[in-house]
Amino acid sequence: MAVHLRIVSLTVTTAQAEQTYRFDRPAMVITGPIGTGKSSLLMLFKHALGGSAMLTPAVRDNVLSVQAEVVAGDERVVLRRTIEGDTADTVDLLDPRSLTLERSLPVRASEGATTLSDYLLDALGFPREQVAARREGAARPQNLTFNDLYTYVYLEGREIDRQVVGHLERWFETKRKELFRLMFGLTDSALMELKRTRNELLERLTARVAEHKNVSAFLAASDPRSDDELRAELTQLRDTLGRADAALASLRTELEEQTAADTALREELQDAIRAARQAEEEASAAADLVEARRAVVAQVQLDLSRLARSATAIDQLSPFEFVVCPRCMQSLAARPVEDGHCLVCLQPDPVEADIDPAAIEETRTGLGLQLEDAQRIQQADEEHLQTARERSQQLSFAISSLRRELDAQTRDAVAPRFDAIAEASSRVAALKASIDAITQLRESWARVRAIDADIRSIKAERRQVNKDIKEKSDQLKASQSLLGDLSTDFGRLLTSWNLPWIETAVIDRDTYLPVVNGQPFESLQASGGGIATSVNLAYSLTLLTCGLDHADVLVPSLLVIDSPRKAFGNNPSDRHRAAEIYSRFRTLADAYGDRLQLIIADNDPPPITSDSFGKVEFDYENPMVPGVEHPGPEHVTRLGQSESSPEAPDDHG
Repeated sequence: MAVHLRIVSLTVTTAQAEQTYRFDRPAMVITGPIGTGKSSLLMLFKHALGGSAMLTPAVRDNVLSVQAEVVAGDERVVLRRTIEGDTADTVDLLDPRSLTLERSLPVRASEGATTLSDYLLDALGFPREQVAARREGAARPQNLTFNDLYTYVYLEGREIDRQVVGHLERWFETKRKELFRLMFGLTDSALMELKRTRNELLERLTARVAEHKNVSAFLAASDPRSDDELRAELTQLRDTLGRADAALASLRTELEEQTAADTALREELQDAIRAARQAEEEASAAADLVEARRAVVAQVQLDLSRLARSATAIDQLSPFEFVVCPRCMQSLAARPVEDGHCLVCLQPDPVEADIDPAAIEETRTGLGLQLEDAQRIQQADEEHLQTARERSQQLSFAISSLRRELDAQTRDAVAPRFDAIAEASSRVAALKASIDAITQLRESWARVRAIDADIRSIKAERRQVNKDIKEKSDQLKASQSLLGDLSTDFGRLLTSWNLPWIETAVIDRDTYLPVVNGQPFESLQASGGGIATSVNLAYSLTLLTCGLDHADVLVPSLLVIDSPRKAFGNNPSDRHRAAEIYSRFRTLADAYGDRLQLIIADNDPPPITSDSFGKVEFDYENPMVPGVEHPGPEHVTRLGQSESSPEAPDDHG
């Protein structure tokens, strides 16, 4: 049977007043002139139930909150939601008797949180499933929410002659179909899980095929050789590298052996260099010593010369008494001189001992001996200096000879080996670089093979999943007969309304949408909005009655219709068609009673009289928003003119 969903009442609260609208009849008609709030009231149903509703400026500016009393399955719940602000992202769940707050439920899905959608779907007994939908170019499982299901409940006035259950919204296409299949038993949790798996496999397969294409393109652009050719060349390069390594090792061994033979010569050269350095240092020290000896000899010679000159002067000048200065020839007679002082220099006269000839001779003899000793030592030092210089020259010659010998030996034996080692090392490095390059290419080929294997595995898994889907779908084929009955009932109902130009009307078995005269619904736009609206109404009413008549069909028992006479004219045939539609409303209300609920918003009262219809009436003196004076018909803004159509909503109730 249909999942039981019913709106008992709706309370609208403003800063000035509060108004409760009750819906206690199977069929309720909300009437009033344009702009008095009929469509806004229906939008407030959707808002209270956690949906993304289009609200007029009058509602957003004046209504503080809305409270809906709802029957969902066997539960009676009271939901309260503010219009704007942070609290609008949650819906308060109130106790139906005391209206005290039990808890607040978010309208948008979040990790680990129970949303209003989860709560309502559980209360209705409707399965909470995910669909394998694609958004932003990627496969992402999405929740089927109560708000999605409500699309089958609410025929919005701005869409009633344009699309059927949002079928023109590409983002909603997968959800719409899966909801239909769930409602009519054409799918179940196992089948939906298989479809999600198939979608994920398709996503993986697409990614791996693209990766295979990119890697293959890279290989084709970078190197034309195949993997087999690369493998053969790699084997050859490794063999060549082995031989090159062996040759390099042999050259290094020969060099080490030759280096060992040169070790003694190099050590001899180093000893000669050290000895030459010491000889040079010794010669330098000897030269410094000879210079010192020469200075001593010169000093002694100078002392002897001075002594000789002094003795001579004493001998020559002592007998004379100077009366004039021997230098300037001035008279010294009048010059006052102390006794015992020289008339010329005025210094005290030397004592006799100082000018004793024997003493002078003794001094001369001592200086002569010093001179002989100094000259002898000087000669010995000069001989040592000569010896040191000769040794230094000999060692320098030896060093030159050893270096020439070592250079000749290196030039003939070591240098060629160094050149050969350098060439062999370059060859080894080049071979290793080639091996690395081919190894990288082979790694790319290995990646291609791995991707190929993965693609084959994914395809095999997809084949199995598709097989399982087919088997599972075959098990559910019994429901296909129900789809045929549904299509027949739809055509019969639409034909009974005597719409012009309509010859055949069925429900497509693939899209689950109405097809009229073999054409999709959108082709009816050219025939007029009244015909499109009638087809949409017939489709929704057929789904509703099917749910009420079959225990295993999960169509909600509530249908909210905005402007069923939209685009209808006022000629007799249009009035007759409107009467037929309302007659159908009355028939359903009488036949099913409280098992269903129809809430219809229309500008004019029903074209037929019936006690089956409850009424909510608005006018410009008593608009839907309580406590707010209506500015009059000249200031009316119709719902849908103030805002553009909302984009695809996030997963929420």
